[in-house]
Amino acid sequence: MQKLWILTIAMFFSVLLSAQSPPVLTLKECIERAELNSFKLHSDEFEISVQEQNASLAKSYAIPKVSGELSTDNRFLQPYFFSQVWASVHADWSLGDLIQKTGRSSSQEVITRQLEKEQNRLNVIGRSTSLYVSIFQVKKQIEILEMRMGFLQKHYHLTNGMWKAGVRTQLDVLQTESEMVKLQEDTARLAIVRKNLRNELAGLLGWQNTDSLILAPININSVTEAPVFPVTPQSLANNPILASFDSKVKAQQFRTDEIVADYIPHFQLGTGYLADGDPTGDGNFWQINASIVIPIYSGNSLDIKKQGSTAILESLDSQKKEAERELMIHLIKVHEKLIKLKNLLALQNKREEITAKAVNYAEINYRAGISTNLDYLSAQQRLTDTQLSIEETRLEYTMSLIEYYITTNQVESIFALGNR
Repeated sequence: MQKLWILTIAMFFSVLLSAQSPPVLTLKECIERAELNSFKLHSDEFEISVQEQNASLAKSYAIPKVSGELSTDNRFLQPYFFSQVWASVHADWSLGDLIQKTGRSSSQEVITRQLEKEQNRLNVIGRSTSLYVSIFQVKKQIEILEMRMGFLQKHYHLTNGMWKAGVRTQLDVLQTESEMVKLQEDTARLAIVRKNLRNELAGLLGWQNTDSLILAPININSVTEAPVFPVTPQSLANNPILASFDSKVKAQQFRTDEIVADYIPHFQLGTGYLADGDPTGDGNFWQINASIVIPIYSGNSLDIKKQGSTAILESLDSQKKEAERELMIHLIKVHEKLIKLKNLLALQNKREEITAKAVNYAEINYRAGISTNLDYLSAQQRLTDTQLSIEETRLEYTMSLIEYYITTNQVESIFALGNR
């Protein structure tokens, strides 16, 4: 019975501690939190909402505008006076707005703003992903230095023992101690870098306590092992910047059509009832009126507006071509960088194997008195530098891959980085 109570209490505290422990955030969850906490994306949402309202307003121009009038008129004549009271309803219908479907340009502007928001969203995704990956790569670099510190501590005990035995001098001990202190300095610097990265990511996520920010690990090794995708003219098919230019062109084409709307007649219709108090008149009566307002002459304003709209279309076309060319140049550079980094990583891995063997031989030779302590420390330093270079190359490769995914709008591929 006592064991049962102990087990129950242990389970209770285990559940309580697990409930109080902070959640572990995956890459996808971090990205989603960064999106929710982005003031820029919130601003985009409001701007899209405003544009949607403007589009609804523009569409209403094709609907007849109905107004009412209630009026009185007092007339003082000799030798009598009288009053007239009337109520009427008027309808004004812009046939141009109906025929030219004005409002399509405003509706297209909604799509343009949505595409611009998508680009801002990609920027948020790219920044949060880069920080997420950088945090783990710096952590990996710290682990490499800590691993080397462990080796140096063992070597320190060996060197200290050999010095006390009279086999080595105190200089070997001091050299090893100096190298250990240098490792501690390098580790402290990396810890500051990692802390700054965590603070920046926490700020993006709206996370109050940076120390409670726990991230799910990500395997960068598998990222660098994946093949590099080729660059084709279709690589930019989903790029929101180019798509927004297409949307702007379409909106401007609609505006060109809408220019004619002002030069198409207006149709007006009205009806009302007049209460006539004139004793010499025919009494009260109903009236119905209809009219068409026809624009007759406005100079060459229509041609000027069309020429201006055509110039805007040509400008947008040139801007799109310029953006497409720059994006393709950028994408090709990123692609070439990925290939070069992959080849560099293969050479660095090969160098790591060689330097690891050199460390083993240096330790054996040091124990045998063949090589000096500096030889062993240099071999260790070369191995550590190689391992750190590998991690830096992996980080640079991953950053370039993220940039490739952002440029080609492959959000799902970015999410998949967290599953490796």
